Amino acid sequence: MHPEVTSDSPGSCPKCGMTLVPQDEGKEHAHHHQSGHESPAAETHATTYTCPMHPEVTSDSPGACPKCGMTLVPQDDGKEHANHSGGDTSGGHAGHGGHAGHGAAPDIPGIEPHFMSMADLTAGKPASPDGLIMEWIDAPFGPFFPGLPGGLALMLTLDGDSVAQASASSLATGAVEPPLAAIDLPDRLAALSPLAPVALRELACRALEAAASAIPDAKVAAARAAAMERERIASHLGWLAGLSRQIGLVWLERRAAGLQMGLRTADANEIARRVRDIQTFLSRLRRTPLLHEKLARIGPINADAAAGFGGPVARASGVRTDARSDAPAYSALGFEAHTETGGDAWARLSQRLAEIGQSLELIAQAGTITLPTAPQSVPQDGHGMATVETPRGKATLHLNLKDGAVESLHLTTPFAALAAHVGPMTAQMELADALTAIGSLDLDPWGGNT
Repeated sequence: MHPEVTSDSPGSCPKCGMTLVPQDEGKEHAHHHQSGHESPAAETHATTYTCPMHPEVTSDSPGACPKCGMTLVPQDDGKEHANHSGGDTSGGHAGHGGHAGHGAAPDIPGIEPHFMSMADLTAGKPASPDGLIMEWIDAPFGPFFPGLPGGLALMLTLDGDSVAQASASSLATGAVEPPLAAIDLPDRLAALSPLAPVALRELACRALEAAASAIPDAKVAAARAAAMERERIASHLGWLAGLSRQIGLVWLERRAAGLQMGLRTADANEIARRVRDIQTFLSRLRRTPLLHEKLARIGPINADAAAGFGGPVARASGVRTDARSDAPAYSALGFEAHTETGGDAWARLSQRLAEIGQSLELIAQAGTITLPTAPQSVPQDGHGMATVETPRGKATLHLNLKDGAVESLHLTTPFAALAAHVGPMTAQMELADALTAIGSLDLDPWGGNT
């Protein structure tokens, strides 16, 4: 029936399903069919088949619609079927129960077996704000996605190119397991976070000092604060390098990473020599139109929501919360918390740039940098509590001592609160904007709660 269909092996015709025959027999069969077995009406009128849902699809033989998989019907029947459905393709499709009313689509070239239409794939899915219903896809990002910290497990459920749901968690497995010698606690706690080891070391030392009712010398406390501020500068620059890579600003990534590497272990004199260079860099960033265009209005967080997790993210929303304000060493150095307005990714960048400038001034006031060390003596039994402002926000440590060892401890860091806000912040955002917004939070999955 379809001489244009040829095959080098036996089988069935993909158009009409008839058994293929050797080519010579096929010609003889066609001649015999035309000479005596075809009715006069069939000779003068060939039937045209069409899809009930896609009338533009026509065929001179039975088969299935290449668009939706429905069985083709004679053209007059197709019109009648369309009229029966009310003339609306989407409503008519639903009125007949999708494809269930037309049987399974046959296997034909170019059509996947058991083909399902978009209506079937999105059945039961909620509509997007624009009214469209798309298939939802779970897309993991991490733990080594550019622009996000290593160890972050980020799962985005995509509704088309928009984020329907999002969750963030930590893949870090390290933890401080008591009991352990009190003298070892600063090193063990610092090893938890490669992003803020000095801050966690300071936190452990302050908690042990609180248990021992020890007050460090004012100059020593100022030098330890300067070590914290050096880490804050390096941390903010490292975050900037990662975010710059994510949004495609290679020059900024290289510049920020270079400054970070040069400042991580620099002493106060070296930092003083580089102050002008750093301040020029910060000023240039504030005047970069492309950077502002990429970050403005991305991931805004209002003050009420930001108050729940503190740190630069909260201060970028106008919330004046900073654990340094209550520390005697910082009060002696003249520290005052800085805030921005707007609460979006650009405000978070501006906040961190301002904090880099603040940290440079605090280091200059201190005049020297000293890493924190555990007190020489601690009580056999007791309780200690301390709070520090890490580069990402407030961290608190509670510990109990027994027989000169840390019997139990509880560490709270900004990660959990910030990670919990990833979902609400990114709801219905386009994928690229959502990744930028998440990157602007500066999550630290390694310094999690213990």
